[in-house]
Amino acid sequence: MTVTVLTEDSFLELVRDELALPLAQSDLESDFDRVVAWDSLQTLRLVAAVEKRTGKRVPVGRVLAERSLRGIYDVLTA
Repeated sequence: MTVTVLTEDSFLELVRDELALPLAQSDLESDFDRVVAWDSLQTLRLVAAVEKRTGKRVPVGRVLAERSLRGIYDVLTA
C-alpha cells in the first residue's frame, strides 16, 4: 500500500472534498467554534478519510482533543 504524505494544501483539499466544507487556508487556524458546520462527527469523518488516503492509523483520542484544523494537521504530521 502506498502511503501518502499530507501537506497543508493536500490536507485542506481532503477536508474540502471529503466533508464538503468551503474552507480557506485561513480556516486552518480558526477554532472549530468559528468553522461553519463543524462538529465531532466531522472530525471522525476526517479521521476515516485521512486513514484511507495515507494508509496510516490516526491517533483518534489526540485528534478529538484538538480545537482547530491546524491542531489536527499537526497531530497527523507529527
